[in-house]
Parts: sequence; structure tokens; C-alpha cells
Amino acid sequence: MAICGKIAQNMLYDCSNPVIGGVEAVVYLFNRSDITAYVRDTTNPQIITDITLATGAKGFRYEGYNTSVKPKATFVKKDYSARFDHAVDFVIFAKGSAVKAEIEKLGTNRVVAVIENIHKSGDSAFEIFGTDLGLELTTLTADPNDANSEGAYVVNLTSPANFKEPHMPATLFDTDYPTTKAALLALITA
Repeated sequence: MAICGKIAQNMLYDCSNPVIGGVEAVVYLFNRSDITAYVRDTTNPQIITDITLATGAKGFRYEGYNTSVKPKATFVKKDYSARFDHAVDFVIFAKGSAVKAEIEKLGTNRVVAVIENIHKSGDSAFEIFGTDLGLELTTLTADPNDANSEGAYVVNLTSPANFKEPHMPATLFDTDYPTTKAALLALITA
């Protein structure tokens, strides 16, 4: 997916439809190894219209609360290239041995995360983090005495330490918001 070259369009402020910050308090996670293909838009390869999973594979929904999901993309200038560090921080508001076992699996696996922005104009609702390399569990904090997290698990997923993504988070979009959301939910375990 080559997006090289010179800048080619104006970026204007639209006061009738301003960007609204923030994300919904949910993150959708997929095992990177379960993704067999991305279907990219032929006109704009930054747009992914569908995610193909291995037979029987599904993604998973991690629900949060308020501002507990915090995605971020950071430009990283390298000696011989330009890359992007993808990160998705979120809080798991559950306890128990099954939760701990699932979190430990995050520590030995790479995942791809889809987040839903509050701003849903055009194709801006959904973004895919870790599209090419996946995200790794970087840090995990569980402090039962922390008044901010109230003892929940604070999870930090980032691009691998030595390698960064070649592109910004991809856009997940097919036709319109309802179609895209339905397609995403069809990939998630009920």
C-alpha cells in the first residue's frame, strides 16, 4: 500500500461539521494471526472495507466506561523511513481467574484493535490500530488501592518496540456508518 508523494489537497475547517474528539468506551480486539486479509478500497488504500478472518475465528469486545479507552498514533521519524507508533490503552473492569488467564494471553500474542470514534461523519467512525504488525501488551497495572482505576486492570497495547507501523491507523468503512458497524459486529463473538 503505497501512499508516498507530495501533499495534494487542502485541509479546511468546516465550522458546520466540526470534529468531535473522544472515542466510545469499547475496543474490539482480534488475534492478528486470525486475520487472513484486509479488503482495501481501490481508490484510497487507507480505507479497509472488510476484514477477513480464518474459518471459525471471531474478534472480542472489551467494554469500558467513560474515557477508559485511549487510542493514540504518534509519528516516528527513523533514519531511513517514517513510521507510526500505534497505541491503545484501556481498562478491563472485571476480576477473576478467567479474566487473568485472558490478560496473560495478551502478553504472548499480537492483536489488532478497532476503536469507534465519537465523531462519525463520513468515514471517520472506525479506526484499525496495529493493521500491519499488530499490537503487543506493553504494560499492565492492577492496583486494588488505586482510587482512579478502582482496582481494575489498566492495559497498554503498543506497536512492537523495535518496529513501528508503516501507516497511520487504517479507516474501517463500508458504504455508511450502519453498514460498517453491522459488518464489524458480525466479526465479534456474541
